[in-house]
Amino acid sequence: MGFTAAHLAAIVSYSLWGLFPIYWKFFPEVKPWDLFAHRLLWSFLTLLLILTYKKQLASLRTIWKNPKTRFMLMASAILISSNWLLYIYAVSIGQILEASMGYFLNPLINVFLGWLILKEKIRIGQWPAIILAITAIALIGFQSGIQHFPWIALTLSLTFATYGLIRKLAHVGSLEGLAFETLMMIIPTFIIWHFQPSRPLDIFSQIPTWKISLLSLAGIITCAPLILFAFAARRLPFGTLGFLGYLSPILKFVCGWLIFHETLSSERIQAFALIWLALVWYTGESLLNHKKLRIQRNQLP
Repeated sequence: MGFTAAHLAAIVSYSLWGLFPIYWKFFPEVKPWDLFAHRLLWSFLTLLLILTYKKQLASLRTIWKNPKTRFMLMASAILISSNWLLYIYAVSIGQILEASMGYFLNPLINVFLGWLILKEKIRIGQWPAIILAITAIALIGFQSGIQHFPWIALTLSLTFATYGLIRKLAHVGSLEGLAFETLMMIIPTFIIWHFQPSRPLDIFSQIPTWKISLLSLAGIITCAPLILFAFAARRLPFGTLGFLGYLSPILKFVCGWLIFHETLSSERIQAFALIWLALVWYTGESLLNHKKLRIQRNQLP
């Protein structure tokens, strides 16, 4: 299979996710909580318009009427909201490199959670990659102490991996699911926002008009890569999608290191080296296993 529209959609979606730090850096005068709340609000409104256009608004009612799906998506709403807020916070305090570390870890965390919760088998060849990743995190903790432990990286990775696990079990479309999740978080977010020193409308007096216009695009910027990813996921092999997925944390790393000039300590360099080695091992093992299965299928009578 040659280069297709699905390949392009996947590359663009992962690139947009990887370049997100640049977007959030446009608002240094806005607190992370306010940015998160605006992202949630504009995402919900954008998704509402999309579902209205596709005549799928009834899907929200369908989700609500199913108790199991409803509670699963309430849990996933808390996880994705926590992930969004922590990611924006990481960008605002100059921890883009640590955020990228979390997303580099994500494929390995996914494998581990699949084994732990879904009882999926971890192949013998995959264990070295997981052990290398655990060693990387332990190394930072041992060398830097509890104060400099990569809590942001680990929390981002765990919240996103657990979110993905719940969404895998929920069997709900990506757009409908995210619309329901943002709907569930709108009211508690506005209640918390009410008790914050800043009010929802205060931001409009704090930043110029062009930044207000840019911030209102947060919904489109959130939903566009999701739509492109959904298009690609239906048409590309899982292995191809997973390989292209490394583009997002790579671009986050580039943003932190080369664009915003964040410092890389020796401990972080060692940890990144171990994580990258783990990913190379994991990818190589996956490709070899895929090749082996293909050969076995071709040998079947």
